[in-house]
Amino acid sequence: MKAWDTNVLIRHLTEDDPKQLAIARAELAKAERRNQGIWLSLVTMIETAWVLSAYDLSKAQTLKALEAVTKDTRFHIEHGSLFSEAIQRSRKKGDLPEHVTSLVAKKSGAGKTQTFDQAVKSFAEFELL
Repeated sequence: MKAWDTNVLIRHLTEDDPKQLAIARAELAKAERRNQGIWLSLVTMIETAWVLSAYDLSKAQTLKALEAVTKDTRFHIEHGSLFSEAIQRSRKKGDLPEHVTSLVAKKSGAGKTQTFDQAVKSFAEFELL
């Protein structure tokens, strides 16, 4: 299984560079023919969210695009179910990276994630300072 960096995933999602898009799609097709997926790290997914926001996508549009990636069986996302949960939580309040941070911390055995961000105070994984 190969892994993609953020810039390859961005080409796939935005289709903004035809030459690089063709290369990315060819690699994806190759992986499919081999019955392999493309591995995406949490770092890649968070960075993709930031880059998409620079494309003037709204938070809702960005989350929708990322959710589509999580549902695409060609991709294997590090802690995929956790990332999907973070998407759902960030739709309610707070930002995606905050929720990924708190959920990874919890999964790793850490206590609450301390924060100054009032937006996430209603989520049990956070401790407001």
